[in-house]
Amino acid sequence: MAKYYALVAGLPIISVDSPKPPFSTESFYKELHPVLTKQDLRLIEVLRQEELNKQLLQWILAGEITPKEEEPEVSYEVNYAGAGEEEALTDDELRLQALQAVSTAAYRGKRNPFPKLLPQYIARFVYDLFVVKQREEETIQSEEATPRLFDAIGSDRLALEDLIASYYYDSISKTSSPFLTEWFALNKNIRNILAVFTCRRLGWDPQHYLVGRGEVEQQLLTSKAADFDLGDKLPYLSRVLQIANERDIARRERLIDLLKWQWMDEWTFVRVFDVDNVLCYYLRLGILERWANLNETKGEETFRQIVHSLKGESAQVLQDFKKSQQH
Repeated sequence: MAKYYALVAGLPIISVDSPKPPFSTESFYKELHPVLTKQDLRLIEVLRQEELNKQLLQWILAGEITPKEEEPEVSYEVNYAGAGEEEALTDDELRLQALQAVSTAAYRGKRNPFPKLLPQYIARFVYDLFVVKQREEETIQSEEATPRLFDAIGSDRLALEDLIASYYYDSISKTSSPFLTEWFALNKNIRNILAVFTCRRLGWDPQHYLVGRGEVEQQLLTSKAADFDLGDKLPYLSRVLQIANERDIARRERLIDLLKWQWMDEWTFVRVFDVDNVLCYYLRLGILERWANLNETKGEETFRQIVHSLKGESAQVLQDFKKSQQH
């Protein structure tokens, strides 16, 4: 495993109470290209796919990826046009063309082309979203024929977001990086705990709002206990349940970010010069970027209140987490 002594030693120190990031995630990402090994660079690409998920959601809701009557012929290659010729397509335009090709192939009953410039989970998601199954050819070609899964979801933003997340998390489960596996398990568990907590309060069926179908998800669905009988398995569960009771949405989001920051601090404690610490630095920059984009006066006041309230319990939380990791 590669060690990044010079890189880590040269990074500006940031903490949860840093007023703003020293530089953007995009700048940091560009600086990493000549430094990280190809294998480690792929790990940070996985983290950056979350932004692509958001863009994909916007394209779907805007109707940009609806199947075409004729399957487009797309090379998925950058067009390096010369002077006086057609301008080269941007990366987003190329991705959009590729997504349109996937949706049209699905709708016309053809195989998924799996364009190289798209992560496979995204190509699979779009294909499954628009594929038409068990219909006669003439029905498929008719104007009345519409994609079944897309029809069922329609413009339900939350349902689409959950479905994209399920494909994304499933792809992460196949990675060889322990950090990525645990990081996305943390994110998925927080998401699902909050969803089930809300469903309990509103009397909804939680199975429609969970992402994933593993042991934790099954426990969340079946347990009637206040902690879902997961207190021993998920050391951060009590914190998540406290966050779930917070009605102020902005404050709740900050509490979630602080929980994730503390988790990263514990993970990297003995991995200072590993790629895991580089990945965490990228993620921490993203958290600071989000906070910096908030209203400065209100955001700063709320954030200081949160940090102050957590100071007394942070040490104990980290100690409990460390003990659970030793068993």
